[in-house]
Amino acid sequence: MLIKSKNLLNSNIIALINVYSSSNNTIFNVSNIQFKTLLSGSTGMLGLKGSSKSTFYAGQSVGNVFSKKLLAMGIKYVLVKIKGFSFNRSRYSSIEGISMAGLKILSIQDITPVPFNGCRLPKKRRI
Repeated sequence: MLIKSKNLLNSNIIALINVYSSSNNTIFNVSNIQFKTLLSGSTGMLGLKGSSKSTFYAGQSVGNVFSKKLLAMGIKYVLVKIKGFSFNRSRYSSIEGISMAGLKILSIQDITPVPFNGCRLPKKRRI
């Protein structure tokens, strides 16, 4: 981590943003360093419905809205954790939305669970 001072880590200027991006929606959860939830929401809170929730614009605008709320709360630095396979790149656009509002991103982690070997394959077909 870039910040090593214990006083800075215990202060209330760092938040943890968890972004879950699926093929249908992008969900944000913002917590402090002690893992107490400060804000949570998704692209539906912007009034988007249906397939527009999974677009590039939706992820970016939700990231922008959440960062403005965090700046109003006095939070300046964030740690971002991303989860989910997203085919529409909305998870990367949400990071752009966070940085566009003026928050400093200290680290970005991809915590998508990937199976080591996966499920057992079906048996071979005999002809």
